[in-house]
Amino acid sequence: MRISDLKLLIELSHSKSITLTAENMHISQQGLSQMITRLEQELNVILFRRSRHGITLTEAGQKTVLTAKEIVAKYDGLRAELELLSRQKNSPVEGDLTLFHSHNSGTTVLPKALKLFKARYPNVNLTLKESSPIETIARIKDDPAVVGLINFPAAYYLDPEKRILYSCPDLAYKELLRDDLIVCVPKIWSLSKEQINSAQELVKRSMVCFDTEQYAEIISLIFQEINQSPKVFLKTLNNELFRQTIIDGLAMGLVSTLELSDCRSLKECTLQSELRLKLVFTWVSSANYSMSIPAQKFLECLELSVNTSNE
Repeated sequence: MRISDLKLLIELSHSKSITLTAENMHISQQGLSQMITRLEQELNVILFRRSRHGITLTEAGQKTVLTAKEIVAKYDGLRAELELLSRQKNSPVEGDLTLFHSHNSGTTVLPKALKLFKARYPNVNLTLKESSPIETIARIKDDPAVVGLINFPAAYYLDPEKRILYSCPDLAYKELLRDDLIVCVPKIWSLSKEQINSAQELVKRSMVCFDTEQYAEIISLIFQEINQSPKVFLKTLNNELFRQTIIDGLAMGLVSTLELSDCRSLKECTLQSELRLKLVFTWVSSANYSMSIPAQKFLECLELSVNTSNE
C-alpha cells in the first residue's frame, strides 16, 4: 500500500467514477481498476460496489477512506515539517535577536559565545542589553521574543523565599554553568595564607567593585559571617579598568574562575582566597512561545563555549 494508492482511493470516493478519477489523477482506467483490486486483496475486504450508475463505498470502504485521509494528512504534515527543517539547515540564519544579560554574564560566559555566534551567523542583527536578573525576567514576560542570560547565587536555590526568581511558570529555564566568584588578592600585598583566607582580615582592605546592585549583594553574602563589607576603592562598569586595578595592586576584587582562566596576567598577579561564592548561570526564554531560530542558534553557541571552557 502506497500513499499514492490512498490518494487515488480518496479521490475515487469523491467522484464515484473511475473515468473521472482516472482523468483527474492522470492514470489509466485500467491502472486505477488494478489499484482497487490490489487494495481489496491486501485488506481482504470489498471497498466499492459497482453498478451502471457508478460506484459506491461499502461500509468497509467508508472506514478505509476515513483512515486513508488521516494517513495522508499526517504524511503531508510530516513532509512539510521536514522541508522546513531542511530549509532552516541549508539557508543562512537571519533576523533580529535581543538578549538581556547580567553584568557577570558579560564578563564570563558571553565573550566566547559572541565570537562563535558572529563567525557562524553574521547575518543576525544581535542586540545585547545589560540588566539585572530581575529586570531580565520582567522583560521576557513583557516581550516573549526576547531572551535572557541571568545568574543567581547557588544559595538562592535552597531558599524557598527566592523561588519566585527562578521558577516563574511563564518562563523556561536552562542551567548552563556553575562558576565560582573568588576574592582575588594582589600578590604585592604580601599577605599570609591565613590573612588571605580571613574575612576579618580582608574586610580591612580596599576592594574594586562593579557598580551593580547584584554585585554589592554578592559581596555582602561572601562577608556575611562578620556582617561587614570591605571598603570600596573604586566602583566601575569598565571591565578593563576593573582588572587593571587588581593587577596594579590597588585593590582586591571578585573574579570568576572562567575569567581567571582567560586572563593570564590577572591570575599570575593575584592569590585566590578561600572566600568565594558559586553563581548559577541560566538561559531564560518564554515558556509560552517557541524560541526564534537566531535564539536557538545563540543558545547552541553558549552551550558549546561553556563546554569548551570546562574542558
